[in-house]
Amino acid sequence: MLALVLDAAIAIAGEPEWKRLHDQAAAHLQRGDFEQAGRFARDALKEADATLGPDHRATEASLSTLSLALRLGGRPEEALPIAQRLVAVRVKQYGADDPATAIALHNTAEILIAQNRFAEAGQLQSKALVVFEQKLGAKHVHTATGLHNMGAILLRQEKYGEAEKYLRRALDAKQQALKPGHLSIAHTLDNLASALDAQGRGIEADKYRRRAENIRRKAG
Repeated sequence: MLALVLDAAIAIAGEPEWKRLHDQAAAHLQRGDFEQAGRFARDALKEADATLGPDHRATEASLSTLSLALRLGGRPEEALPIAQRLVAVRVKQYGADDPATAIALHNTAEILIAQNRFAEAGQLQSKALVVFEQKLGAKHVHTATGLHNMGAILLRQEKYGEAEKYLRRALDAKQQALKPGHLSIAHTLDNLASALDAQGRGIEADKYRRRAENIRRKAG
């Protein structure tokens, strides 16, 4: 599973204290220090809320960074209300059918997956996927990721036939959106093999599993 981020960088001038805190959070996040990232992101959110307001882009950015730091740090219960608030902010700012809102829905689904709440995760992921397909197109990497996550959710629910359909679509989309040999393609191949194995189609599953192993071997 993979969190998504907005393509466009957020450019805000005139809020030096918020920017200092958020830059620290982003730097710790990039280094994999999720505890420190969460602390700075929480302080950045407090600063943005207090001085810029709940609907400001700085607040939106802080919510996104904090929810990601908490999820990656293994604290999904704390991450969920932050992610849900971000969804509400983006619905208000951009509308329910905007890709930015869909990204927030996707990332909230990731948090629910971490809590084994697969039915709820599937509902959010399905909404996000509809927006990705309509607004970004079938070949976009966000669409490919959304398809993969739908397949993975269904796989965890033991709905193997449905999972296979989404994972095949995800594989096709990733092969169009990503460079050949991308490790994300191997991830989808592995899940597709698992869906096929569960349906008693071991020979077919082995074919996809070998393709995944070949990609990882070439990637070193």
